[in-house]
Amino acid sequence: MSGMKFIFIFLTFIWIQHGLFAQSTPSRLKKIFVVDSVDLDTLSIYPNSFKVYHKGQVIPDTKYKLDFASSLFTLNDPIGDTLIFSYKVLPLDFSKQYRLRDSSMIYSEQKDNYNLFKIENSYSVQDVFGGSQLNKNGSISRGVSFGNNQDLGINSSLNLELSGNISPDLKMLASVSDANIPIQPDGNTNKLQEFDKVFIQIYNDRLKLIAGDFWLSKPKGYFMNYRKRAQGLSFNYSWLTAKNNEWSTQTSGALSKGKFNRQIIQGLEANQGPYRLVGAENEPFIVVLSGTEKVFIDGKLLERGQEFDYTIDYNSSELVFTSRNLITKDTRIVVEFQYSDQNYARSLIQESLVFKSKKMDFWINLYGEQDAKNQPLQQEISPDQRFYLSQIGDSLDLAKINSIDSVGYFDNQNLYKLIDTLGVDSVLVFSVNPDSAFYRVFFEYVGSGNGDYVLDNYNALGKVFRWIAPVAGVSQGDYVPSRSIITPKKQQMISSGFKWSYSKNNSIESEWALSNTDLNTFSSLSSEDNIGISNRTRWLNTKKFGKSDSIALWTIQNSAEIEYLSASFKPIQQYRAVEFDRDWNTRNKGYEGYQLIGTLGSKLSHKKFGSMALDAQHFGVGDDYKGNRIFSLGKWNQEGWSANWDASYLSAEAENQSKFFRHRLNLSKNIGPFKLGYKDDHERNMFTGDTNAVNPSYEFFDYQFYLSNHDTSKLEYKIYYRERFDRRVDSLSLKKTAKATTAGAELHFNSLKNQKLRLIGGYRSLDVFDTILMNQKPENSLIGRVEYNFKAWKNALQWSTFYEVGSGLEQKREFLYIEVNSGQGIYTWIDYNEDGVKDLNEFEVAQFIDQADYIRVFVPSNSYVNTYSNEFNQTIYWRPERIWSKKKGFLKFMSRFSDQARFRVNKKTNNIDNGNVFNPFENRVADSALISTNAFIRNALFFNRTSSIFAAGYNFQQNQSKTLLASGFDSRTNRYNELNLRWNITRKFALVLVGQQGLKQALADYTSGRDYSINYEWIKPTLSYQPSTNFRLTLDARAVQKENVLTGGDGETCQIVDFGSTFKYNQTDKGSFQGEFKVLRIEYNGNVNSAIGFEMLEALRPGLNYTWSIGYQKTVSKNLQITFQYLGRKSENTRIIHTGGMEVRAFF
Repeated sequence: MSGMKFIFIFLTFIWIQHGLFAQSTPSRLKKIFVVDSVDLDTLSIYPNSFKVYHKGQVIPDTKYKLDFASSLFTLNDPIGDTLIFSYKVLPLDFSKQYRLRDSSMIYSEQKDNYNLFKIENSYSVQDVFGGSQLNKNGSISRGVSFGNNQDLGINSSLNLELSGNISPDLKMLASVSDANIPIQPDGNTNKLQEFDKVFIQIYNDRLKLIAGDFWLSKPKGYFMNYRKRAQGLSFNYSWLTAKNNEWSTQTSGALSKGKFNRQIIQGLEANQGPYRLVGAENEPFIVVLSGTEKVFIDGKLLERGQEFDYTIDYNSSELVFTSRNLITKDTRIVVEFQYSDQNYARSLIQESLVFKSKKMDFWINLYGEQDAKNQPLQQEISPDQRFYLSQIGDSLDLAKINSIDSVGYFDNQNLYKLIDTLGVDSVLVFSVNPDSAFYRVFFEYVGSGNGDYVLDNYNALGKVFRWIAPVAGVSQGDYVPSRSIITPKKQQMISSGFKWSYSKNNSIESEWALSNTDLNTFSSLSSEDNIGISNRTRWLNTKKFGKSDSIALWTIQNSAEIEYLSASFKPIQQYRAVEFDRDWNTRNKGYEGYQLIGTLGSKLSHKKFGSMALDAQHFGVGDDYKGNRIFSLGKWNQEGWSANWDASYLSAEAENQSKFFRHRLNLSKNIGPFKLGYKDDHERNMFTGDTNAVNPSYEFFDYQFYLSNHDTSKLEYKIYYRERFDRRVDSLSLKKTAKATTAGAELHFNSLKNQKLRLIGGYRSLDVFDTILMNQKPENSLIGRVEYNFKAWKNALQWSTFYEVGSGLEQKREFLYIEVNSGQGIYTWIDYNEDGVKDLNEFEVAQFIDQADYIRVFVPSNSYVNTYSNEFNQTIYWRPERIWSKKKGFLKFMSRFSDQARFRVNKKTNNIDNGNVFNPFENRVADSALISTNAFIRNALFFNRTSSIFAAGYNFQQNQSKTLLASGFDSRTNRYNELNLRWNITRKFALVLVGQQGLKQALADYTSGRDYSINYEWIKPTLSYQPSTNFRLTLDARAVQKENVLTGGDGETCQIVDFGSTFKYNQTDKGSFQGEFKVLRIEYNGNVNSAIGFEMLEALRPGLNYTWSIGYQKTVSKNLQITFQYLGRKSENTRIIHTGGMEVRAFF
């Protein structure tokens, strides 16, 4: 290596190190409208460089397939929208064959199987640190972008993966990235891929050291319960003593990535969701941390996934239930989860020590989680506000401050001015005047009639509020200019316990815990209730008897348990049963005082048949509540009979007396191939003694008969009939108030060859007899699902069908535009009316990177409408070459054809009387009953697809969408027919001809100036010359005709003719050079400064337009690459726009 080259590489790496933690600027950035597949490039894509964005969010790689060699991008579920692709290219197209000589010259008569040559690498790509065996993959880059239409940007990225041995008995696993935007997976699958997990782990059989992102799970013990996502350092170590006793320890110090909340939701009749999750401080809009949720229905833990029980949108914190669970007014939903809390930096420490021996277990745990009160993140707290918070103690309802902030004028946020009106001073009025719009204001919703401001309208920067005068001193609005401050908190706990098996049949277990909880660390007031203690002690006696062949058949367990909690004890997370408070009639009661639970129990078990248990329990909360309860639980299987039951009776005294009886039973009998079953759920909860409040007494009886099969290896089915009767108290007696009838069936074929079929359906009818006692209207609801997959003839034919119907809610979406670093957005702002205000109808998808200064962010809202939904997916693939390629005659000719057909629709309507409510094929966006839809049809017919000489294809595609916004609807339609021909004239020359005719339509009633309906057609021939693998030259032309045929429109027309040429020159192991030049002639008779003008002109101007680009990629050494890129464009009567960039990338 020459001295100058060494100095160049050294200085380059110094430059890389200096800018390690900025964002990355790709060498290729393309914006393409994609339905399901697209060819991205003529060269192969470097695997570690590829990213694809939709609406500003990275699309996870589980949602698409990318053939890196051929650059073919295919979506698993077509989307029909503009995507942004960022990637690097390799200097060759690895999907093609390259040869120096004719392969037919190879002498093929080789009878012995032996290697003529053995080729080995001269170095090992795994030997990273000399003697280690680490597999490595990744890169580090440093780049700069500049131009006369954008600001200077310096960017970098780091992605590195390591795995393998770093010593004979020590392994390493690492995933390192400098990305600072967490990418969350979709919550519609059972297993999640954690995209944002960055860590380094060193481990062997005895120890594990993790630095980065990790999970922190519940330690040994009773009171301390948690499952946390953290970012920091965690160390685990275990060892054995000379007496074979085991010690283990874990120590962690980290930043907590989330905050825990437990939310109880009462289901709504005929509403499968979405159900919105909120924060522990009633924060309305949160981001749930992926994989942290536990969802229960009536005390039963559910499974996540479209094929199981529920799906969850982590970013909008919305929960939707599948057809496996019919949600009604009677459904009890409990969700435990963690969500991202950015109010303060939150530290976390954890320590645990466990000792295990034959007779004795001992453990001690320490946990602490606290907000850094001097490091607020998303809320600004002034010294005066801190002093105010220090005076309110734990009265968090007083943590509200005035939200009017004088910030000066900025054009990228909604601002207000203060005026005096109608004798009222300091009234806020929205303004865009730089001379008076000085105030940034946060408005808080306080309920109708409790505020003086109302929501007036929306613009591109968010909501706009308007003052409304009080009437006779009574407020008429819903909002006030105030802000609730989340106070910094501290939560600590230490627990220690033991389990001693002091004899063969007896053991005793005890644990003590101490908690320290401070709800407001700004204040030293109200600190007397911060510390609490608890204890749980349990004695267990086990006896076995009734031996058969020296094996004990029966076991009886007797237990006694006592649990004590002081009034101030606060657990980290809920450690009791999910419906503990409902079982004891204490839910939402707010009883205060120490808690005492005593339990005496006995459990009888048989090795073959099952078990039954009986417990007597007492529960008390200070002087507020006393309850006694008998509880039985059992499971028994014998001679074809199966029974599962739990039953309880509670007698309690509090502000009133209550008697609560409940039982659940599932009884079935195997009769030949059938299983005949009966289930019931009965509750009678009577309250007496308090005549001043509404009597909450109730009773319901829910029973079900079902028929199923007990051998499910080939066929699984179930049919059922169910009724539920509700009674509510009227005066002193219970009165029948409602009856619900449900019938349903499930069918699942497991033995069909090359086929899968699953059917689920249910219908429920609710009759309400007294709408005063039960505030519920009669309702009929239907859920259903069909899944069918079929393959035949060596997979030449593949068929997949999915259809699901139900009812639920649709959110009224709000969105705003946020300005980002130049070139890193998706949208551009065009001030059509030249008033300096960023209106919603003035943002367009940027066609050039120097214009991409904004991203669009959807903001969750609390506004929903009731809907009936259906979702239908159909795919058909036909590849006859798999069965007819070796035939002759007509079948041989037909084997040259292949076809791919896809149809997908997800639609929601609000009118059950509409006959098309569950018809997926009726999908007119102009239908007023249609609330939202996302639908497309695509059929691709190919001829000679794999031929190296001639191929043809015909595509039909129709994409429709209708989105419900807070201020109206936004509808889009794009339908076209496309014909493409490919002819490799000679080995060096090829001709491609593509033509398309279609309709592009946009309708929006939330704003003006965005409606159009454009008929378009275009044809594009491309001639390419490629004398070798190193050089490629193309000449292309395009003729476009567009016309706006919108009724009531201006009939705008546009004609575009362009000519262009591209070239690529590759030097193996050295680099590549490429360029493009285009001349466009545009004639347009409409308003250039409008949305339809932007669409028709393709972001250019009438008259002559020129665009060009040059890129150079240089391979400096085996692991170092430099890329230069320059783009330019020129329209008539405008200046030349220059954009350039440079990047250095090192590969591991």
